[in-house]
Amino acid sequence: MEDLQQITIRTMRLFVAIVELGNFSEVARREGIAASSVSRVVQQLESALQTQLLYRNTRAVVPTEAGRLFARYARSMLDQMNEAQWELQQQEHEPSGLVRLNAPVVFGQRHIAPWLAELGERFPQLNIELMQTDEFIDPHRDATDLLFRIGVLNSSTLHARVFATPQYHLAASPAYLAHAPALTQPADLYQHNCLVYRGFTGPQRWFFLDSDQRWQPHTFSGSLTSNNAETLVSAALNGMGMVVFPDWLIGDALKNGTLVPVLPQFAVSTTLEPQAIAAIYPNARRPPLKVRAVIDFFVEKYGSPAYWQYR
Repeated sequence: MEDLQQITIRTMRLFVAIVELGNFSEVARREGIAASSVSRVVQQLESALQTQLLYRNTRAVVPTEAGRLFARYARSMLDQMNEAQWELQQQEHEPSGLVRLNAPVVFGQRHIAPWLAELGERFPQLNIELMQTDEFIDPHRDATDLLFRIGVLNSSTLHARVFATPQYHLAASPAYLAHAPALTQPADLYQHNCLVYRGFTGPQRWFFLDSDQRWQPHTFSGSLTSNNAETLVSAALNGMGMVVFPDWLIGDALKNGTLVPVLPQFAVSTTLEPQAIAAIYPNARRPPLKVRAVIDFFVEKYGSPAYWQYR
């Protein structure tokens, strides 16, 4: 046990370097020590572990099976030490400088902008730039530190921190429902005024999960379509008709009763692709402290489950 306690971080670093370079002299040259010192470190290490770690010949040194195993564990421990050192160094500094955020327009208005004052108070050395657009943004090209996005996560060149999964609801105001035809199944909606979002690909379809656990698409219509979700929500709140939107958009209205869930026994969505609300940043082993600070702040504020979720 005492021999094993003599194995130091420096010893492990030297041994990993020997395995990777296959040459005592090259390791000695890089470390600025004598080749005999490198050889002595290996001998001490083999003595402590009581096993041969290297095959030595005139051309190179090659790890034994035990040497390869020890090198693997040594790399893992060195990586953990480097990570710990980096974390401790980061704790000594405060997030500062410019952090550039990008978010969808409506989500940014509802769930980012209201928190910015507190974010600024917590990190007074941080300068915040928030750009809002529903268009695709490539953070590698558009000088953005952190993207808030709602959709499918499918880019291997980006990291993501998922905040929540959107839950969709069919809803209408109490005023509309007081005079509307009865509803027992999704097909009954063809007799109702459906307020439908219209995007670049045309009007959204509404999908309902049937008793066989299959999503059935429906194309409804009504007296209003729009490419602006807030407009449709406002119209629904004023009793104009039915909407299908995610909880982050109408969860507060469902909670305060200004909108009422309709056909809650049927799962509903406007897409069949798995959706996520996430913070996305370029692929980096260690994102800058200011980016991590912003992500951690919104993880705390959104909560789990997210505060906008309804039931």
